Amino acid sequence: MKEKYADISTFKIGEVAHRAQVNKETVRYYEKRGLIPEPNRHYSGYRIFTQRHIDQIRFIKRAQELGFYSQ
Repeated sequence: MKEKYADISTFKIGEVAHRAQVNKETVRYYEKRGLIPEPNRHYSGYRIFTQRHIDQIRFIKRAQELGFYSQ
């Protein structure tokens, strides 16, 4: 799977949570609700997140701060 991501930085869930300033459960919740695209998985089963995921989580959190709420 390295070739597919040769030019793209990838992150594990802990790094995504840290960079987006949320906890891991929030990332899992957003994935489960379909608010972020389901990440590909490494052959070992780890999720492979990209900067796009981080940006989308930040966008969702900012929208919540502005008063938009999705239930």
